[in-house]
Amino acid sequence: MIFSIFGISLLAVSICVILKKTNPEFSLLISLISSVLILLIVFSNFSPILNTIKKCVNSFNLNNVYIVTILKALGICYITQIASETCKDCGFSSISSKVDLAGKISIILLSLPMFEDLIKILEKLIYLK
Repeated sequence: MIFSIFGISLLAVSICVILKKTNPEFSLLISLISSVLILLIVFSNFSPILNTIKKCVNSFNLNNVYIVTILKALGICYITQIASETCKDCGFSSISSKVDLAGKISIILLSLPMFEDLIKILEKLIYLK
């Protein structure tokens, strides 16, 4: 897996450097295509990670909602980072910062039910004393 990623990235960077001066639009296209290919390689090998997480959740009797929320937040982080860095590569740093902000707000919105549960637990603990 890592050799494939290394090969794709090295080839893409080489082509992008050559094309950047003459055809910057093709350079961007090569960059996006190579990013998608690398992501496909990474996500195709993602199932062992999910299986390990499932085993841990089942063995510790954890609430699936919390694990799903954490995995969704992690996905939002990765997607936001990729989109933000792509915007920066194209020279649009102001759009990049808006993408970062949107990702942070999305994670806050996603985690609101967990915060509500935490507050309920804290209320119960306070009333016990």
